[in-house]
Amino acid sequence: MDGSIAKSKRWRVSTLAATIAVLVAACGNPAPSTSTAKNGGTLIWALDSDVDTLNPFVMSTVPDYRVLSFLLPNLYSADKNLNIIPDLADGMPSVSSDSLVWTVKLKKNAKWSDGTAITADDVLATQKIQADPKLDTDYTYDWSKLKTIEKVDANTVKYTLTEPFAPFLALNLFGYVAPASVYGKLDPAKIRNDPVSKTMPVSGGPYKLDKWTPGQEFDLSANPNYYNGRPHYDKVIAKVITDATAAANALINGDVAWHPSLGEAGAGGISKAKQSSNVQVHTYQDLGYIDFRMNTRKGHIFDNVLTRQALAYTLDKPSIVQAATQGAGAPLWGDIVPASWAYNANAVVKYPVDVNKAKQLMQQAGWTIGSDGVATRPNPSGSGTQRFVGKIRVRAGKPDRLKAAEIIADQVKQIGMQLTPDPTDFKVFYKPIQQGQFDVFIAGFSLYLDPDDYTTAHSSQLQPEHHEGQNWTGYSNPELDSLIDQERKTVKSTDAETKAARKAIFDKIEKIISGDVQTYMLWADVSSMGWSTNVGNVSAGTGDNTIYYESNNNPAKAAEWYSKNGK
Repeated sequence: MDGSIAKSKRWRVSTLAATIAVLVAACGNPAPSTSTAKNGGTLIWALDSDVDTLNPFVMSTVPDYRVLSFLLPNLYSADKNLNIIPDLADGMPSVSSDSLVWTVKLKKNAKWSDGTAITADDVLATQKIQADPKLDTDYTYDWSKLKTIEKVDANTVKYTLTEPFAPFLALNLFGYVAPASVYGKLDPAKIRNDPVSKTMPVSGGPYKLDKWTPGQEFDLSANPNYYNGRPHYDKVIAKVITDATAAANALINGDVAWHPSLGEAGAGGISKAKQSSNVQVHTYQDLGYIDFRMNTRKGHIFDNVLTRQALAYTLDKPSIVQAATQGAGAPLWGDIVPASWAYNANAVVKYPVDVNKAKQLMQQAGWTIGSDGVATRPNPSGSGTQRFVGKIRVRAGKPDRLKAAEIIADQVKQIGMQLTPDPTDFKVFYKPIQQGQFDVFIAGFSLYLDPDDYTTAHSSQLQPEHHEGQNWTGYSNPELDSLIDQERKTVKSTDAETKAARKAIFDKIEKIISGDVQTYMLWADVSSMGWSTNVGNVSAGTGDNTIYYESNNNPAKAAEWYSKNGK
């Protein structure tokens, strides 16, 4: 996958194996009520790469998050159906009638691993560091809508926004809280290289760090001060196993009890794990997706909506996805994935294969197929002709994307498009894209729990036209901008009411994005996690989804796991 974990819809970077996101709606994370849960034993699990840091303000890769999710509390977390729920917070935030003031109360019994209280001071310190423009991090924190943050009392924090902002719960209040006693005295500009980045002296999650052996493993032990109650396992050990097949075999052989990246082993590894009597596997569509992103700027081959629609009518999406992913992808038409609360399969425009229709649209767009099979049109620059010839930029070392590019290139020959797959090393992959110098690229994006389209579709986020943003397509639509602005400002008295009101707006957004083919969506990622059958209290959400166990989405839930045989 392609991008740093960020609190938005983003291009995924090389340091990740997957990106994540989660949010929720109603009650807290009580200790499990099951009578079979018992304390004791060691949970050994597979980590597909060593971490870069143990500093939460610097973490940006999935391995970073996976380890830190056992060590730090969340203010708000996600439940198994990706709704936002309180964790350290004592209830959902209260929102003022003008939607500008959000008040959050904290649990009064919460303590750090050293026995000191977790208070509003820790929340303020955490979020002020995140918002500091000098913070040296690869992560993207966006507190631009925040006017002030205040400590009302030891267990109450008040946020005042500059304008109503519906994603505030998902993008800002969801996530970790770090101890002010450790990080509050550090210079944000120098925080990356501070020695604390190699350790975790004070934690507040279900476990605490005993030892990090770089490149080998992390040893954790139960935090007796954990505010949700003692976690059931005595110890948790993360074993670094970089080979995907070896990690899958370790799960099957009983050497590890949890493998969060089982999907990396491919269809064969997943199938083998599912056939094992001592393994439980959950396979689901997650929040990541792959798309075919065209440069729609004037003078480029995809600058006309009719041309992009012609491409959509030519491609046999289901067969492309199946051949490219071998079942590890689900065909997608809009940029909201099925795992999201805002997904509506009926809101998107779907293009059936109709090559004759595609040829008609090409003609309407001014393209004529020549004797060599390549379409041409009068050059938009004013002299000569322009041939429909371009490159599909694709990450080298990503066989599924390269396969998709090859099939697409073959199918669009029928309508005069000559597109050539162009595998490119990641180190130089994105530079011309950010400069607007590309025809097409295939890349991975991840959807945060909030499906806000702002960074990838709003015209204010065009790059390179604007300094920041991830709308690399050049696509600009005032109606789309207005709808995106509207959904971001739609805040109701409850999270459920807010979602319902915003979903109606997202339906209109999806119709425009899919209808105009602002981006041709390819597939939603299909992921798999595996556990030993000896691990109890593993529960999946709708669609067999277990993503909420991933990357700090819900630290409290892993505390509920237990060893059935006590070992």
